[in-house]
Amino acid sequence: MAHNTTAWAAVCVLMGLCLLLNKDAAASSPESAKRFIELGWDIPTTSYLRDNWQTMEQTTPFDGVIYQVSVEEDGRDYSTQSFWDRSPWRREWLAQPLGDLKSCHFTQFQSNFVRINATPGDLDWFDDQAWTVLAEKTEHIGWLVKESGSAGICLDFESYGKPQFRYDPTRRRSFRETAARARQRGAQFMQALARECPTAVVLTLWLNSVNFGAGESTDPAMLLAGGGYGLLPGFVDGMLDAMPPGMTLVDGCESAYLFDGEVPYLQAYNKMRQVEGPAARLVSPENLGKYRAQVQAGFGFYLDAYYNPETSFWYIGGHGGPRLARLQYNLAIAREVCDRYVWVYGEQFRWWPRNPGDWRQPAASPAPNTGRSWEEAMPGITRAIRWARDPMAAALAELAQRRASGALENLAVNPGFEDGVGEEGLPRGYTSWQAEGSNGTFSLDSTRGHRSQSTAKASHVREGCLIQSHPVEPGQVYGVEAEFLVEGNSACHILIRWQDKDGKWARQDQDHHLRPITEEGQWRRAFAAVQVPEGAGRLIILLCAGNQVSEEDACWFDNLGLYRF
Repeated sequence: MAHNTTAWAAVCVLMGLCLLLNKDAAASSPESAKRFIELGWDIPTTSYLRDNWQTMEQTTPFDGVIYQVSVEEDGRDYSTQSFWDRSPWRREWLAQPLGDLKSCHFTQFQSNFVRINATPGDLDWFDDQAWTVLAEKTEHIGWLVKESGSAGICLDFESYGKPQFRYDPTRRRSFRETAARARQRGAQFMQALARECPTAVVLTLWLNSVNFGAGESTDPAMLLAGGGYGLLPGFVDGMLDAMPPGMTLVDGCESAYLFDGEVPYLQAYNKMRQVEGPAARLVSPENLGKYRAQVQAGFGFYLDAYYNPETSFWYIGGHGGPRLARLQYNLAIAREVCDRYVWVYGEQFRWWPRNPGDWRQPAASPAPNTGRSWEEAMPGITRAIRWARDPMAAALAELAQRRASGALENLAVNPGFEDGVGEEGLPRGYTSWQAEGSNGTFSLDSTRGHRSQSTAKASHVREGCLIQSHPVEPGQVYGVEAEFLVEGNSACHILIRWQDKDGKWARQDQDHHLRPITEEGQWRRAFAAVQVPEGAGRLIILLCAGNQVSEEDACWFDNLGLYRF
């Protein structure tokens, strides 16, 4: 069966939200504080940001970017991409990168991070001088973060060079002794960062999520001693030792690259956040309170998995629909489940043109970095990410575009209440309901309309609503809006419910309240974007009033809108 990719993508983000927590998305809701952070093989330098930040913000769907700091001094190239060594830095080297960042007047990229790789990763855990050098460099980066207004650092512990966090028994130190020293070095690293930027966010691509297996074991030390990142829990514990109250540490859970559906995201979140979960079991008892208060669960999201061929290990299919729709569905789940951050990672394509600071060249791999953009390789991906990030904002933006172009079709009947009255004196196209004991009045008011003279009025209603019903099909996506005005002792809200094709109430778990999107005052506008759930055949709009104890208590409804995406 053929599918329309754009329609499926719009459907899947809302499906993901409904399956999880049945939360209504709104521009003013806590969900809008979630952050999508871009990371990829197109990682920009500060000079690239300086020259291109406006275009980058205008053409991409992210809340921030992970960038590298690169300088050339004394005939050598220094970069935070290869930071974990004995080579000292001087703070004055960062004057130009800081100037680059200060020249960027970001409006969309409000959460930017300096990329720090634990590469080449060849520091002896017992070499005090080497770790002092690393701490001094980290302090300089903390200064850059603070002075530039960046959110913090993005710390990648992966062993691209030497296996820094693998226990090496040939060094004639016990695992316990080495882990204790790793804890000391973690504290040293965090102290250095906090000295300059005590409010930094440390976004890691993984923390203890890389060692879930050890945390689930009855003998964690045995598994850690033989694992690739067995010394990392000690280092993390040291970071917690030294972390001041204003700092945040994020476990970015890179293992989420192949998560498909809400269950693995929820399971991983619980493993990272539960007091008795495997991540917390690797934390010392004295740091458990700090872990619960200051460590957040995030997720890595791998774009290439939705482009790679089916023969690739890194492959996620479309489940009968377009793979782009599945991308949006899973990304919406990642956003909903995470505490705050999702870092969106891509290798094969680019979000912005190539720059001289790219750390990989096209020849590094047969496929990656061909120079094509993600939008060219996967048409519609920018829109899909925007919908996954904030469906409310995406829907409102598309409605505004349609309205401006004159292409907006309103499916509501008598939306402005200008078609007179019908049965029982109600506005034409509407029915009504009141609870037992509620003897109020729903009527047409020709004097108080917002944009025209006519409006619907509810007065002296203890509990009731005006109702409008529309046939729909599962999977369709709609935007619903209305305006309302309240006077006296009156409660007012707009609710979307569902009936099956036979007119019986269905899917109460998928009820949606419209969220006000304008400030309190006179007339206010409310909006919701909804996806028709399975089992529903009719979308029911309820203009609800209540708590009215006299004729002076009233509310008015106007300019109902129902729009199909």
